[in-house]
Amino acid sequence: MAKTKYTFPVPTCPGCQYHQLVGCARYCNGFPKKRKSKRFRKSDPKYKPPKWCPRLTSPPVCRVYGFVDEKSEVLEWRLNRKDYKPGAHISPSESRYRLRCEGTLGLTAKQFYDAMQRESVEQTFSDAGMELEYGEVIEIDDGLKPYYFYYLNYDRLLPLYSFDRSRVRTDAKED
Repeated sequence: MAKTKYTFPVPTCPGCQYHQLVGCARYCNGFPKKRKSKRFRKSDPKYKPPKWCPRLTSPPVCRVYGFVDEKSEVLEWRLNRKDYKPGAHISPSESRYRLRCEGTLGLTAKQFYDAMQRESVEQTFSDAGMELEYGEVIEIDDGLKPYYFYYLNYDRLLPLYSFDRSRVRTDAKED
């Protein structure tokens, strides 16, 4: 069985809302508290964000979204995991999830996905002090673009094409 290759593109500076081009000089005005814009040096990358980018968070933050209640978990199992066939796309409903825990793994999205192809998902998260359950959504956010993964089962982690963090429930109450 051939493994599907996934790409994890990093947003570019020219596509950023804080990137300014004045004549031939490039500036970044994304600094907090209306700090003066910073000029790009000749040694800075042309398209990738430099290490001093104000939006870049290092190390990337890992967030785990768990189910709001048991009904949500059962419904998610019936819709996505019960009859999953390799190569199919999974699109979980954000309103069935809530933020369960947050931490750092010290890995970018690409490094995380590559590591999960070689070793167990549970091992990586238990080393970081987090527990996972099937069907949960994992977010790796480097400040520029968040990447989402669906934890299908013990050896399968699938990248998600869409997951809207703003629709995740924040006021979930346990019954």
